Amino acid sequence: MVVSGNASEAFSRAIREIARRIGGEKVLTDPEDLIPYSIDASKRFEGAPWAVVRVNSTEDVAAVLEVADRERIPVIPRGSASCLTGAVVAKRGGIVIDLLPMNRVEVYPEDMVVMAEAGATVQKVDEECRRHGLMFPPDPASSKVATVGGALAENAGGIRGAKYGVMKNWLLALEVVLPGGRVLRVGEPTLKWRWGPDLTGLFVGSEGWLGVITRAWFKVIPAPERVVRVVGVFPDMESAGRAAADIRASGILPLGLEIMNAETLRAVSRATGIDLPQEGAMLIADVDGPREAISRLAESVAECMRRAGGEVTLSDDPEEMERLYLARKMAYASLTRLYKAVEIEDITVPLSRFPEALRRIDELAKRYGLPLPTFGHAGDGNVHPTICYDPDDEEQVRKARRLAEEICDVAIELGGAVSGEHGIGIQKIEALRRELRARGAEHYLDLLREIKRILDPNNIMNPGNFGL
Repeated sequence: MVVSGNASEAFSRAIREIARRIGGEKVLTDPEDLIPYSIDASKRFEGAPWAVVRVNSTEDVAAVLEVADRERIPVIPRGSASCLTGAVVAKRGGIVIDLLPMNRVEVYPEDMVVMAEAGATVQKVDEECRRHGLMFPPDPASSKVATVGGALAENAGGIRGAKYGVMKNWLLALEVVLPGGRVLRVGEPTLKWRWGPDLTGLFVGSEGWLGVITRAWFKVIPAPERVVRVVGVFPDMESAGRAAADIRASGILPLGLEIMNAETLRAVSRATGIDLPQEGAMLIADVDGPREAISRLAESVAECMRRAGGEVTLSDDPEEMERLYLARKMAYASLTRLYKAVEIEDITVPLSRFPEALRRIDELAKRYGLPLPTFGHAGDGNVHPTICYDPDDEEQVRKARRLAEEICDVAIELGGAVSGEHGIGIQKIEALRRELRARGAEHYLDLLREIKRILDPNNIMNPGNFGL
């Protein structure tokens, strides 16, 4: 930790006051304690904080933000740091607020609402809902560790997004602490509420740039009576993509619709020992609903896959379903075990352009000659080409950077977006600017700056995100 000049004096004052107000045992300043807070899950971006404060309550957060704002100390909210774009890295030093101790979950089954503190994992929220016969639909691949606060800050989606969308689609109300320590409640834990413009949207996807989310209320739904998994193995990704498009066009909304190319399948097999096809591509569709209708729906999905050239199997065996579910969830983790460096992309395209996007990604892989395992959410047009390379090889590093740019350009050219769920952080700043220019929307960043000046005039919240 290196803090110099006036910043050092301000930081020392701030830490002393924070420790006095909320308890010194919650404040970490030893360099060895700060190391785990210096990276995110990508391990590509680094930035050491000056201190970490492990908060237990909204009042703790408010005290930190009151002092930090007065002393002009940067603040970075952090959950489990499963982020992949550098959004939770301390780019300019400052204080990391560790929200993991705030992990309460309360389910109100008669209201079909759940309240979760920011540090609760997405999986824990779903598990608590399941005890009452309910389901919390958002399901990012990292749900076992991803926190509610982080998932909202990134507007995470996940495997069930094909049918149930992303975090914002289930949000009813937020509690947010603003710079200066003001506690703001936006929304109501009711299925309808109307105050005027919906300001919850200011904080969803904001990557900790405007305030600290401390609690959220979500609507939930009854857990499905039955789920059938339909698996198709295809000659290539483009045909698997056509099957996905046909399934959506048929009017069926699968619970999940996931795709993996051969490189991904081989990597997962090597890393986990799960027996998977080694060539072609795999499309996994989960169909949920009433018991009496599910067989018919699953067979309709299977027929779409067969028409696109897939070899199809159906199963509702819990062990088999868990095996394939784990295979998809372990895709990124498997790649990080097998390669020295990986850079996961996160593009989205209109559903009608999804097969074309897959074809163009395959062409890029052949042209650049780098491993490009590709997987993602075929049901909502979100795909994750993952560039694997040797960081000690300058030529591979150069190719990887250029390949990342071209993958984002594919999304822009096909009318899509450079990020679907992973956010902007540090990684996607230039790609976002290219996308905004292509849409004639450069003024979007100007509007963000104006909002920032209103809510965070001293620019203490996660400075550097979005390149601002």
